[in-house]
Amino acid sequence: MASISETPNKFWPILWRRTTLTAKALFVSITMGLGFWILTDLWQSSLLRETFRQEQMRTLEIQAHHDRLLFDEFIRKQEQSVRLLSHLAPLIDWTREKREEWRQPPTSIRSWNGENRPPWLPLPSIMRHLLASSFMLLLDDRKRVREFFTMDESRLELPDSVTKTLIPHLLGTDEHSHIVSDGDGTIYLINGSGTLGRKSSTQPDAFIVSVIAMDDHFLTLFHTRSNSDSIVALINGNDTKVFASDHPEKIHVGATLEQLEKKYDVFGKRFLDYNFSIDVPIHFATLVSKDDLSRIINEVIHDERKKRAIGYWTLSLVFFALVFFLTRKLTTFTEGMIGSAIAQLGLKKQNVAKGDQLLIMGEQFQWMIDEILRSRRREIARQEELQDTNFALQQSLIVVKRTQAQLVEAEKMASLGNLVAGVAHEINTPVGSSVTAASFLKQESQKCAAHFSDGTLKKSELENYFQDVTESTQMILQNLNRAADLVRSFKQVAVDRTSETKRKFRLHECIQQTLLSLRPHLKKTRHKITVDCPETLEITSFPGAFSQVVSNFVVNSLMHGFHEIEEGEIFFRIEPRHQEVLFQYSDNGHGMDESVRQRVFEPFFTTARHRGGSGLGMHIVFNLVTQTLKGTIRCISNPGQGTLMEIHLPLDPDSCQEETS
Repeated sequence: MASISETPNKFWPILWRRTTLTAKALFVSITMGLGFWILTDLWQSSLLRETFRQEQMRTLEIQAHHDRLLFDEFIRKQEQSVRLLSHLAPLIDWTREKREEWRQPPTSIRSWNGENRPPWLPLPSIMRHLLASSFMLLLDDRKRVREFFTMDESRLELPDSVTKTLIPHLLGTDEHSHIVSDGDGTIYLINGSGTLGRKSSTQPDAFIVSVIAMDDHFLTLFHTRSNSDSIVALINGNDTKVFASDHPEKIHVGATLEQLEKKYDVFGKRFLDYNFSIDVPIHFATLVSKDDLSRIINEVIHDERKKRAIGYWTLSLVFFALVFFLTRKLTTFTEGMIGSAIAQLGLKKQNVAKGDQLLIMGEQFQWMIDEILRSRRREIARQEELQDTNFALQQSLIVVKRTQAQLVEAEKMASLGNLVAGVAHEINTPVGSSVTAASFLKQESQKCAAHFSDGTLKKSELENYFQDVTESTQMILQNLNRAADLVRSFKQVAVDRTSETKRKFRLHECIQQTLLSLRPHLKKTRHKITVDCPETLEITSFPGAFSQVVSNFVVNSLMHGFHEIEEGEIFFRIEPRHQEVLFQYSDNGHGMDESVRQRVFEPFFTTARHRGGSGLGMHIVFNLVTQTLKGTIRCISNPGQGTLMEIHLPLDPDSCQEETS
């Protein structure tokens, strides 16, 4: 009974151990990938549907606004065309010729058509671009219809209520254009203008009237000109019913706005706003089918889903190939590592069953660790034999350290010698300039004295002499002051470095004096040095040690950090803190990699020995900071990002030592 219950518990671990890592990765990638793809597809489809619909609606709204502007322009153009037609000579001459005839009441209305055009209209080519009227009427000065013209005789004729009642009434108003409705509910756009003869008069000789029936035919003609693929309709503003559409097979006359909004997205301004009489407010609407919009969105989502599926399967194959490749590499690495361990330790190779490469590698590692522990025990015995040898090496190390200390002192004196040589060279320039000015002043004085003795001294020569005396003495004074500053700075730095006397000094002044002593090294370069330090900040310490730290930092940057760099930047930042001072020195030079940064304070380590580097500069800095100044120092640097030296100095090394003790 116990063996039966234990069998399932052993079966699954064995199955998990025997299943390869590639098979596990394939199963996990397919399972998790399908779940992730389904969730992503739902989220992406929803987001894409909303985004695409908003973008499409914005585009359709812009298009609807464009259609409405075209419609506004079209209607205004009709008004302008009729008023222009009323001023043309053919119409004026015709009405003047018919003036006597029209004094009698009309017995009949003369009709014109496309084949028999009236002489008072322009050519058809001109009319096609100006007027889109269904009917053109010519009335006498008493507003009685005399002549009637239509391009399309198949169109319905105007009812008498329009020609005999509505038009005469409208011509009697101050407006030239009207949107009106007759008794049958048909809406017309009527544009009228009076014609004046040669005799100026406020009473027109006749009236020319354009009548456009705003029906499906008119709207189809207009929308063809607008180059738009959407549906446009005219809606009566009083009852919100459609009275004209460019697609009557889809939008029938009489449909309400509420019915349209169920199947279409409607865009447009509620009422058209013109500068003329509108008896019937109309709504120019652009309509787009919601079903068509949904169909387009679904097509886009389907295409995106197809692309996403292709991308998913591509990534799955890439992931599977990557796992297969890594598995092969892992197997090769494990076999090589185990083989190397067997060869080094003299072990016997063991047989391992196939299966999960990671589990196999773990088993092999555990076996190898056990063997290494056995070898370690043997090594302990060997280490005891080496202790005597180490004692002898320690004695040799003491001798090496003594030699190292002597070399460090020699390096300090060499640094001071370089300082003396540089300052001497720097002093030579102002002293030489002073000697030259004094020599020139002597010659001029001798000339002036000679002229004075001969009695030939002129006022202009005396004035020139005084001017030369002033300039020469000023030059001598400036150069001697400069030399005095250099001597004073060198004297203070030299005394501080040789005496190692502890005193209170200002950090800003000490840094400036040190930089002045380094001027021979810096003036040949174009590097920029910035000192950010409070001028009144004082500490009680060893100014000579501090000055040598600053000097070594600058020289190290010039030799290593700015090698082959013409313009670099050096930055000193000193910040007072509680019982200590934070001193940061940084440059934007080449920087150091990790292997160099870890050994930067080691004695005799340098990367520029071929350029004269001794490898003791930063070691001296470390000893001065930690032993003399009782501070701490650390180096922060990365290749190509410059170097930062951060030092924490106590305000008084002795007090810091007492607190520590």
